[in-house]
Amino acid sequence: MTKSEITYKSFALALETSGRLGSVAVGCNNKLSDENFFLAPLRHSTELFDTIIELLDKYGKKANQISHIYISIGPGSFTGIRISVTAAKMMALAAQSKIVAVKTSDAMALNVDDSSIRKIATVIDAKREQFFIAAFERKKETWEKILPDCMMTTEQFKEKFDDEPIWLLGEGLLYYAKKFETANIRILDKKYWSPRAGNVFKIGSQMAAEGKFCDPVGLVPFYLRRPEAEENWEKKTG
Repeated sequence: MTKSEITYKSFALALETSGRLGSVAVGCNNKLSDENFFLAPLRHSTELFDTIIELLDKYGKKANQISHIYISIGPGSFTGIRISVTAAKMMALAAQSKIVAVKTSDAMALNVDDSSIRKIATVIDAKREQFFIAAFERKKETWEKILPDCMMTTEQFKEKFDDEPIWLLGEGLLYYAKKFETANIRILDKKYWSPRAGNVFKIGSQMAAEGKFCDPVGLVPFYLRRPEAEENWEKKTG
């Protein structure tokens, strides 16, 4: 879609920095227009604002003309999520943009569009041999969450889900795929693993239409537990 094809009634920005490969998407009137990925993994702080500016310039927009900001809220990289949360708060306070917080696992589920796959689980590394996991089952044309985001070990997951076919996706599989895999637990191709700003936009626009906006002052990452640095500091200080 080109600049001339867009009428700007409601211009929205979507940010994804919860995973290794960050991205930014834009669109208007609840329709996704464009999506740009960062040039390399783990470059969120370096590339986020440049990518935002690049997309805004492409469509002739200024930051103060962004109506909505959709962010991937976690679980995932605490540092990465905090970057998006901070950026969203800055724009909300400066330009009165409204924020929608999208669960990272919900956005990841939209990566899988193969109708023959009936059940999936998203896997995000929580460190210490634990994983943030959510499970979904296909209901007609949508994914219904059947296991809310929680922390599990590989053995706990296999005990709960190794009774019928389920496909896994997510960057938590990068070093641990073999530990999950069984006859019934299968691993999707790596092209499905990373969360995408385009899918954050799709869910965020639906939530915005339902009025599900966040208070920018109270907005915090959805992490399921405190950052590892805080836990380590507490152990050291007693």
